[in-house]
Amino acid sequence: MKKFEFVTVTCIIFLLITMQTTFSKNHLKTSKQNHGLTKITSNPTQSVMDINNITTWVRDNGFHDWAVGNSSWNGAFPNGYSAGAIFTEGIVWGGKVEDTTSQIVRVNGNTYASGCKAITRLYRVRSDYSTADLTQDAADFFNKSTSAVTSADIQSIRDQYKTDWDEWPANEGAPFKDVNKNGTYDPDIDIPGIPGASQTIFIKYNDYNSSGLYGSDSVGLEVTETYWAYSAAGALGNVIFKKVDLVYKGLPTTPANSKIDSMYIVQWADPDVGTSTNDYAGCDTTLNLGFAYNGELTDNVYAGLGLAAPAVGYVFLQGVSMYTGKPNDSAVVNLKWQKGYKYVNQKPMSSFTYFGSGASWSDPDFKTGASQFYNVMRGYLPRPEYPNSFPFPKGVADVTPYGTYLLDGDPVAGTGKIDGVVDAAGDRRIMLVSGPFTLNLGDTAEVVIAEAGGLGTNNLNSVTELKNASIAADTAFLGIVKKSTPDYVTGVRPTNRSQYLTDKYMLDQNYPNPFNPTTTINYNIPQSGLVNLIVYDELGREVKTLVNQYQSKGNYNINFNASKLSSGLYFYRLRAGSFISTKKMLLLK
Repeated sequence: MKKFEFVTVTCIIFLLITMQTTFSKNHLKTSKQNHGLTKITSNPTQSVMDINNITTWVRDNGFHDWAVGNSSWNGAFPNGYSAGAIFTEGIVWGGKVEDTTSQIVRVNGNTYASGCKAITRLYRVRSDYSTADLTQDAADFFNKSTSAVTSADIQSIRDQYKTDWDEWPANEGAPFKDVNKNGTYDPDIDIPGIPGASQTIFIKYNDYNSSGLYGSDSVGLEVTETYWAYSAAGALGNVIFKKVDLVYKGLPTTPANSKIDSMYIVQWADPDVGTSTNDYAGCDTTLNLGFAYNGELTDNVYAGLGLAAPAVGYVFLQGVSMYTGKPNDSAVVNLKWQKGYKYVNQKPMSSFTYFGSGASWSDPDFKTGASQFYNVMRGYLPRPEYPNSFPFPKGVADVTPYGTYLLDGDPVAGTGKIDGVVDAAGDRRIMLVSGPFTLNLGDTAEVVIAEAGGLGTNNLNSVTELKNASIAADTAFLGIVKKSTPDYVTGVRPTNRSQYLTDKYMLDQNYPNPFNPTTTINYNIPQSGLVNLIVYDELGREVKTLVNQYQSKGNYNINFNASKLSSGLYFYRLRAGSFISTKKMLLLK
């Protein structure tokens, strides 16, 4: 074949892929416009973070609807305008699942659809709900102008805030400020949500869904997402935080020795910075920031509002850690520094990649592209798919000891590898990746991410403002960790410790705690012998003998069902040889 014939065929193939990707996305938008958003005011399946200058819509299964501006964006930026910078986004995960089933590489989560199902309903709280002016809140929820908001609209929002306050799911691990420090959530005394935050959303879901994304089977993960933000001026007012916990619970048929090898957690997003077809992407490895910005000084959508084109992105504030049991190791777990944990990667954002229409490599195939998506997580082109791999072009990629980073130059200064050199502006998709790591059955992977926006005088000045917001997010997060005290209550992180604790006795805190009606108790015994594990009530009366037998050395997990007991404080005591340890647990019904 002659050279010009090969180039022509390649261009035609690339054009067809781009047209297919653009059609799929436009079809999604058109479908949403045709059906509209159902706004259920009582226990809604989706709601909006909108306490400050940037908003995002969240569904109870982790899906992020395109709910703003005639179904064009997931959230508004700035708040109060009918324009935004993100079409949709979500958490995605992938890895090699070793559970005896045939499909090894699996990818699931939330992108243009959801492969997940809600476990709890969605809860949204704000500390000032009873006295605050909720006009803007109602306008955001009902997609109305503030002048069209009625008193009934405002009252429905206030009523739901009260319901969520009263029914806050502390038993599912939802955080709260324990004012009287008794370990029990009391809506008349305690404050639900991240302590100090102005607004918090809590959701819990799993991926036990036969219609998984990208042709993938379910992994068997239980996912908790906690969003919070501050009613603040300046850069912090352009930030929404998100804490994500993934627990490998397994499926009903999952063997006890199953694990997920070479696993990744991804913050995926499809940015549409105003107009969707003229965007660039980039990353800042120092800030652990991946972002999108407009490829032109002005944007038609934002120019029509009298604003410059913004920039938007995500900051990886905390990467995945593992339990080592070594006292010299430490990492942030549940918003506190914890000894005995160590970060898996040296940087929270271990890779940054992009794809999409207008790029030289298009989206993974939505119905069959699990192995393609997994390749991108690993820092390779989506095609050829895993187990094959092909590197990104050197013109856009830097492969470092920490990971692969695309477009890690400085677009403001015009230095390094920046977008627009290899690919023209287009409709980008961005991926911030943390990994790889391994999850054994029962283990948890936890990350903290912030969505941030910047609005300057032009497209590049907005990138500068975005980086200021990213710094503000990092500063605020470190402030939370520094100030964290025992009155912050949440479910305790479960871990599989058998490979680390074979040389010492250990009784872990039960998980979840508080619980209703079941919880798991983990313990380790380094020597074989008689083991007793007994539950007592608050008066010291024996309630249940969980273990009373000879056991070989090793790590054990015991499930405790308290469905026949009343709410209250209980104790569980482990006796093995000369070792005795007692811990508290709280049953909330």
